[in-house]
Amino acid sequence: MAVAVVNNVNDMLISSSAASTSRVEVRSVWAHNLDEEFALIRSAVPFHPFVALDTEYPGVVVASKNPYCTLTLPQRYELIRANVEALRIVQVGLTLSNAAGNLPCAIYSDDTCVRYVWEFNFRDFDISRDRYAPSSVELLKANGIDFQKNQIWGIDSCRFAQHLATSGLLSFGHFSPVSWVTFQGAYDFAFLVKMLTCDCKLPKTVREFLHLVHFFIGKRVFDVKHLSKHCPGLYGGLERVASTVRVERAVGSRHQSGSDSLLTWQVFYQIASRVNPQLIHRPEHMGTLFDLQLQ
Repeated sequence: MAVAVVNNVNDMLISSSAASTSRVEVRSVWAHNLDEEFALIRSAVPFHPFVALDTEYPGVVVASKNPYCTLTLPQRYELIRANVEALRIVQVGLTLSNAAGNLPCAIYSDDTCVRYVWEFNFRDFDISRDRYAPSSVELLKANGIDFQKNQIWGIDSCRFAQHLATSGLLSFGHFSPVSWVTFQGAYDFAFLVKMLTCDCKLPKTVREFLHLVHFFIGKRVFDVKHLSKHCPGLYGGLERVASTVRVERAVGSRHQSGSDSLLTWQVFYQIASRVNPQLIHRPEHMGTLFDLQLQ
């Protein structure tokens, strides 16, 4: 794709060129710039058919009486469903890339090349009204999330879903070249489904839920947590797996969805290109979410 010099963000050209020599920035998205940012995403999708997803939400408010490791698949899904239906989304992070690992890149009039990831901030969660886990909210605050600012300037999740539906990232039951990447992504996709169905209740069974996930985004779904189980020496959370494959966080901090989506993509890219390249081509690993594997 050709590179153009632009003078402002409205004339920006999204490109993969020079991405390896540019810096990375998180594009913070609010209600006032949602249209503009999704226009950029739509222009980038044809050239960047990989998208890494991360969500931030105010903790877990429904707990199991039994140890999590003893729960059956239906019980694990029911726990996820109960929490997602009780909670409201705080942030969504999206990282787009091509197969070579290059992010969209904006070229400005001063010859600056900046690679971008997106971080969407939502107004849905009201700390004075909604349920939350206090420790999780404090952790999000400590990592830079301003809940008051979200309430004033944030995006309505239904409006976000409308834009996502026309972004080129979803498949709606048809073939799509887009591949989705996540880390322990059951909650991520549950919140995505909740938004795309206008806050409707999630399906009652895990099979119905996965059918809906695959309807919206296709079966080219890769959960890095699931993949890491099949790579010797890879275990633990995102930070630990990233450290093991020698990936450093390029921008931001943990529990910021834009930064975490980028780190998720970088870890996936290392697994797919260096650690175990054959893994992603095996059909049993495509479309499988960690902890929600159908037998």
